[in-house]
Amino acid sequence: MRIFFVVHGFVQGVGYRSLVKRAADRNKIKGMVKNVGDGSVHILAEGKEEDIEVFKDAINMDIAHGPDVRGIEQFAEGDENFPKDAKGYKSFVIEME
Repeated sequence: MRIFFVVHGFVQGVGYRSLVKRAADRNKIKGMVKNVGDGSVHILAEGKEEDIEVFKDAINMDIAHGPDVRGIEQFAEGDENFPKDAKGYKSFVIEME
């Protein structure tokens, strides 16, 4: 299963991508996370459905003086908002914009 997440909130410059990577590694998720110019963070997650659900709960956080997720949009593969150029991953990586 592949899911594309767009995370909104105070999620850049506060260690959010590292937190997402740790959550992905704990839940056997492959894919990527990257900051986007509009202030959001994009995440592509590949894994078993149950692992992705646990991962989604882990990335939806509100930490004092850190990441503050205000909303997560979720798009399944085949949805018009799913990236057309999404590639497969062998691990979970932090990509630069």
